[in-house]
Amino acid sequence: MRWLALAVVSVWLALAAPLFTDGGCTAEFEGEARRIELERSQMATLAAARQYWVSRAVPYRVLSLEQCRRARMAFIEQCGPGAMVHASVPVSSLVCRIYRDDAITVQLHFTEKERLARVQVDMKPYRSLPIPGGPTIHWAR
Repeated sequence: MRWLALAVVSVWLALAAPLFTDGGCTAEFEGEARRIELERSQMATLAAARQYWVSRAVPYRVLSLEQCRRARMAFIEQCGPGAMVHASVPVSSLVCRIYRDDAITVQLHFTEKERLARVQVDMKPYRSLPIPGGPTIHWAR
């Protein structure tokens, strides 16, 4: 009987953890988005963007316009007029990594002359369960 109770409590704790992030996952995403916006000038050219991600020790890849058009990867909404840098910033919170997303993705789209044209920062959205006549429960917010 103790093993059954221990199993039930363990499962409940595993499922309940994302309910108590208190907005931590969203705060981490918004913090990275702010950082990218504040440091945008450090990524003004393709060469500078490469150096930026190396200095932060963040994995990234550069796709030429041709590679972008051929790749048809799920994370690419549209290809720009030039190269694209795709970086994956690891999420620091273990609960957020497990239940929401393991990385915040940053896409930097450049012009033909390798000047930054557009920045896109993404993370999987959290889920919500509205309770009729009651509160809304947020999962890994």
